[in-house]
Amino acid sequence: MKQLLTILYDALVRKQPLVLVTIVGSTGSTPRGAGSRMVVGEGGCLYGTIGGGISEHLAEEEAKTLIQAKRSLMKDYILHPNKEADLGAVCGGDVSVYFQYLNPDDPGIAAVIQGGIEYFTGREHIWMVNQLTTGQDQASLGFVGEAGLLQWTGPVPQNWQGFLNLQGTLIHQGETTYFSEPLVRASFVYVFGAGHVAHELVPLLAHVGFRCIVFDDREALVQPERFPGAEQTLLGDFTHIPARVQVTQEDYVVIVSRSHHCDFQAAAFALGTPARYIGIIGSRTKLHVIREKLKALGFTQESLSATRVHAPIGLAIKGETPAEIGVSIAGELILVRASSIPGN
Repeated sequence: MKQLLTILYDALVRKQPLVLVTIVGSTGSTPRGAGSRMVVGEGGCLYGTIGGGISEHLAEEEAKTLIQAKRSLMKDYILHPNKEADLGAVCGGDVSVYFQYLNPDDPGIAAVIQGGIEYFTGREHIWMVNQLTTGQDQASLGFVGEAGLLQWTGPVPQNWQGFLNLQGTLIHQGETTYFSEPLVRASFVYVFGAGHVAHELVPLLAHVGFRCIVFDDREALVQPERFPGAEQTLLGDFTHIPARVQVTQEDYVVIVSRSHHCDFQAAAFALGTPARYIGIIGSRTKLHVIREKLKALGFTQESLSATRVHAPIGLAIKGETPAEIGVSIAGELILVRASSIPGN
């Protein structure tokens, strides 16, 4: 989402008209759900996807037409075969798509989007909210935190508390409809170990919206340029992790260090935190040794159970290379994150 906002901002600063295309509702089986977005300029899609296929192609063409007309639009796409007005798709669902025209001559829009980009550095839940206006009405969008409105352009909503949902949701306030979606999650993924697996894993996690912090005691490996997708890299001793790291119940801990000793130190630290997820890399023999050492420190069998500690780490895809292991870990974190959303 940060990259999408950056593309929006850069284009608006260059005075390029845009349409922000967003799936705001779906029923049945569809390629993408509510919150999927793409940015369309006069020449076509600049970034993102709403699922591909014929519906995305038609949406892109619609967006280019709306740029010329300087107007916004709500439109439904039917993905049931043999239904009236269907698109020939066989997914079996319907999607509601909102096309929001962004006028580059309105300086308030670019300023609000720039403010949204800056929220990615904080530890606060932030929501992006779009007012679903149609025709040539002024685009209204903004950002909301748990304490109230942060940035807004256009008519200000009356009840910002209604926007604080765990997933993309349509909100009706009187005759006005909004779409609210989590933009920045307060959670971080703490990756202990900056070797080959971390090098493959962090870009994957960053690409799917996780915020990564990498910790290692090897200065050469925690240089920021090695992990451009990470929000932070930390150099420190594994025996003094608490002095550098504070883990909350929103956070994930991934332990992929170079040695049993470092893994043990990181695991002992993680188990003393309320972390949502703890994963430890290694063979079953190595993990058995680490578990026994943790028990000797006083950790119970319950605290070391599979519901608390994922070891071996990652989904069982039988991967062996660092890249494959990175994919398996990323998949497991995506599963844990999705499982925390009601209805998933």
